[in-house]
Amino acid sequence: MTGLPDLIGLLYRADWTRLSLSAELRAEYGPEPPPPPRSPRKYRSRWYRDWPGQRQDNDRYVGHGALLIGPGGRWRLVCPDPGRGAGGEAAEGNDGEHVWSWRPLEMGGPAPLPVRENGTYLPVPELLCPSRLLGGYTLEELGPVTVAGRDAIAVAATPRRDALGSRPAQQAYDRVEVAVDAELGILLRRIETSAGELVALTELTDVTMDPPEAADPARFAPRPGSHLGDAKGEKPAVSGPGWAAADLAAGGLGALTRYLPNWPGRGAPAEQPEVIPSPDPAPLELAGGSPPPDEILELLYRSGEPQILSAMARQWLDFAAIMRRMPEEMRAAGGGGFASLIDTVTSAMNVTRTEARLRVSGPDRYRLDYSARPRPADATTISCDGERCWWVFQDRTMVGPATPLREAIVSLAESSWLLRLRLSGGAELTYRGRPARQLGVTSSGGEHVPGLLMSFPADAIVDAETGCLLRLLCYADDTLAVWSELDDISTEPIDPDEFQVHVPPGTRIIEATGNLITDAVAAIPGVKGTAARAAAEAVNRTAGAVSAARSFWDDLRGHR
Repeated sequence: MTGLPDLIGLLYRADWTRLSLSAELRAEYGPEPPPPPRSPRKYRSRWYRDWPGQRQDNDRYVGHGALLIGPGGRWRLVCPDPGRGAGGEAAEGNDGEHVWSWRPLEMGGPAPLPVRENGTYLPVPELLCPSRLLGGYTLEELGPVTVAGRDAIAVAATPRRDALGSRPAQQAYDRVEVAVDAELGILLRRIETSAGELVALTELTDVTMDPPEAADPARFAPRPGSHLGDAKGEKPAVSGPGWAAADLAAGGLGALTRYLPNWPGRGAPAEQPEVIPSPDPAPLELAGGSPPPDEILELLYRSGEPQILSAMARQWLDFAAIMRRMPEEMRAAGGGGFASLIDTVTSAMNVTRTEARLRVSGPDRYRLDYSARPRPADATTISCDGERCWWVFQDRTMVGPATPLREAIVSLAESSWLLRLRLSGGAELTYRGRPARQLGVTSSGGEHVPGLLMSFPADAIVDAETGCLLRLLCYADDTLAVWSELDDISTEPIDPDEFQVHVPPGTRIIEATGNLITDAVAAIPGVKGTAARAAAEAVNRTAGAVSAARSFWDDLRGHR
C-alpha cells in the first residue's frame, strides 16, 4: 500500500508524452457505446465509438486496437473493423508535426481529429491522463494488483458531491475502479459501473516498454490520404452558414449597443474608478519550476471534500485586458461581426469589483450575499438550504429546487480543480496572518477550469488549513487582469436557518425553469415574454440568430 499522498502524487505526475511503449488496447461496452461527454471536464476515447466493435453473445461489444507511443508525444493507434474482413482497419496518430486521422473510403474517409490537450491530441485520455480523477472524486486504495504483467495499485473512485461544483460532469456511472501503474502513474485498466452493472471497460494489455519500433519516426507518419491537423494546436478558421448568421447577428448587436441610452460610457464617468491592488508577495517565477510536493497535492485534493466555511470573497476584473487580443484573433478566424461586438463591449469596460459574503455547509447548502456587483441587474443574494434555491433581485425573487452553485467566485472556497492544471512551487509563507503555500499555475490545455481563472499564467496562494484560495492572480500579456481573494475565514458551524431566504409579502416571485438561458433572461428587469423566448431561440437555433437577436434587442430597447 502506498498511502493516499503517494497515490495522489503518482496520478498527478503521470506524463504519457515522456513514455515509449507498445500495447494492445481493449474496450468493452454495450449494448450501446457510452454517451459522448457533455462537458470539457470529462474526456472519453472516441475510437470505439467511431470504429465498430465486435458484438458478443451477451449483446455487449468489444473493440480492439494497437497502440504505439514514442518520445515527444508521438503516437499511433490502429483499430480493425471486424465487419469488413481482413485488412479492414482505421488509424490515427501524431508524428510530432501533425496529428492525422485515416479511414478507408468505405468507412466514410478521413474523420474529425481527436480531443486536443495542450497542443497535442490524445489517443486514450481516460487511461493516459489520470490526474482527472483528483478533482471531483473520492479515492480509495484497494491494494496491489498485477495488470498486463506490470505492478499496479487498485483504486476505487467515487464521484463526490459538494456545494462548490467540483464534481465531474454528468456521467453514466457511479463508481470507477482503476489499476494505476505503480511506476508510470498511467491507468492500465478502467472499469466504470452503475448500480453494480458494467458500463464500460478500457484496458491496456501486452504492454512492452521501450520497444524498438517506438524509436523509428516512420512508424508515426500519416498514411497517404489522411486528414491532417496541427500538432501544435493552432485553431483553424470557422465557417459555414450557422457561423455566418451568428457572426452577422453579433455585428448587428455591436452596432446597436453603442446607441443604447444606458450603455456604459454614455453617462457620467465613475468618480472613483476601481483599481486592481498591487500584489504582495509578488507572483512566482514559473521558468523551470518543479511540481509541488505530495503534501500540497493532498491539501488541494482534500479541499474538494464537503466542508464548513465562511469568508468574504472579492474579485477585481480588468475585462479589457483579457479581451484585448481577441478581436484580432476573431478577425483572423473569419469573425468580423464578433470582433466588432467585442470591440464595443471592451471599449466601455473599466476594472470592476465583486464582493460577497460566502457561507458553505456541506453539499447543496450555501449562501452568497453580494455587497458589490458590476451590474445592478444581478442577484444580490443567492442561497440554497439543500431543498430550495433563492435568487434575490432588487424587485423580485426567483425560487426553484436545489441546484449546484454556479457563481465563479465560489471556486475560491476549494482548490481541487487546480489539480487539472500544471502547478509549480509550493513555498511556505504567511498571508494575512494565515499559514499558506504559494503556487505557480499554467494551462494543461483543454481542461475545464472555473470562470474566475480567465487567463494564464496565474499565481495561487492556498490556505494551509482549509485548502481554499486566499489569493488568485491571473495575467494576460504580462498585465494583471484578475485578482480574486478570500478574507475573514471561519470554519465554525453555521446555523441551518441562515441558508433560508424569507421573502417579504408582495414580492414578485419567479419560478425557476431549470433552463439557464430562459431563467437568466427572465431575471432582467422589464424583459419577459417575447424577449425571453427570442433569447432562447438565439442560443438554441443558430440558423435563426439574426432575426431572434433583432427581436430580443427591439423588445429590450422598448422596455428600457
